[in-house]
Amino acid sequence: MTTPRWLNEEEQQLWRKILAFVRKMERTLDETLLENHELTSSEYAVLVSLSEANGHEMRLRDICQDLDWDRSRTSHQITRMDKKGLVAKVKCAGDARGVIVEITPEGERRLKDAVPAHVETVRSLIFDPMQKGQMEVLDKYFTEVLSSQACIDKDAESKVE
Repeated sequence: MTTPRWLNEEEQQLWRKILAFVRKMERTLDETLLENHELTSSEYAVLVSLSEANGHEMRLRDICQDLDWDRSRTSHQITRMDKKGLVAKVKCAGDARGVIVEITPEGERRLKDAVPAHVETVRSLIFDPMQKGQMEVLDKYFTEVLSSQACIDKDAESKVE
């Protein structure tokens, strides 16, 4: 077993700020969606994926990949959304195990209503406080982190239908 590479004081402080930032961002986005549009951030994410898909429909396994969710989480989320009338599940022609998920007119309406407030919240929370040059630095950094070996999903097989 190798010795952990402990964080120094400066790294520890930054790490805790990152965690606090992520919590604040998620909480603020969740509150905006729930209070104003009765949508969870997970519902919003699914509706965005479907709205951007060809024909406003996707296979369940493609939603898993698009949102980087495991199959169980995606399946439960889609079932809840189906019961609320936001999406509809349809058997995949030619593949008895496959499921196609379609956005419903109600899902489209709710998404359309939620987008302006969501975008304004993202802008005020993330981009308005940003100073010149910070976006490029963050973009490069996040791109490097997301493409690094440390971020490889060890559970990729469970995401495929």
